[in-house]
Amino acid sequence: MDRKIDISLVALLAGGLALLGGCVDAPSTELAPRKPAAVVDDDPTDDPAETPGAYVGGEKNTFNHMSDLGADGARDPFEVLQERQEEGPPEIRTRMHSCQKLQNTAIQNLLEGFGVDLAATADPPSAGQIFADGKASLGAANYDSRVGESIVWSAAGAAKLFDIFVQAAPEIIANIENVPQCQIDGVGTPMFDGDNKCNEPAVSCLIGRPATDEHLAICNSLVGSGSDIDKGKIIAVASLLSAAHSCE
Repeated sequence: MDRKIDISLVALLAGGLALLGGCVDAPSTELAPRKPAAVVDDDPTDDPAETPGAYVGGEKNTFNHMSDLGADGARDPFEVLQERQEEGPPEIRTRMHSCQKLQNTAIQNLLEGFGVDLAATADPPSAGQIFADGKASLGAANYDSRVGESIVWSAAGAAKLFDIFVQAAPEIIANIENVPQCQIDGVGTPMFDGDNKCNEPAVSCLIGRPATDEHLAICNSLVGSGSDIDKGKIIAVASLLSAAHSCE
């Protein structure tokens, strides 16, 4: 019994070595599977399996990926690094390139936090009236139709939000010095100084992050862009709020 097993093992090893020897004798670039005899192919060169090096890597069976996603081909990695440094840390870059629409409840809380009376009525309509009447444009949920609130900005929604900020701006300017969220140790800063220039602490509170020299320059430029100083101040406040809360 043991002798029969030994003979079988020897025969198996001999067959394996014969197959291995046949593979070793053939160059790796010429290895290709054979097609069944029933398959007829008039032009075998169009099949990667019939071309030399089909499974080794060649011009007909590989794709040359670009080293990055640049439209003009490979880019200098130091150029990419400089862009990243200018855009800031990841949490700032992601905010710049992707931004969810401000939820309507968040808009309401934002306005009330700056001291805007959403229950006030006026002619032309107050910020509260525009907000109440414009919720459809702002992507409000329609529960009767089983539609949830939109999380993506639309042109109509962004324009409506700017209208709300324009109407709310006078109240925000009047109240920003007194709202707790804009005070430091109980002391607030007015939106504008005696020369009608934007105050840095007030701008920081308005946009929700430390204001830079560029923010102040934009604010002061917008103040001077109105037909008069008061309208320019409204434009400046509304523009800063709109940009800060729509990822511009």
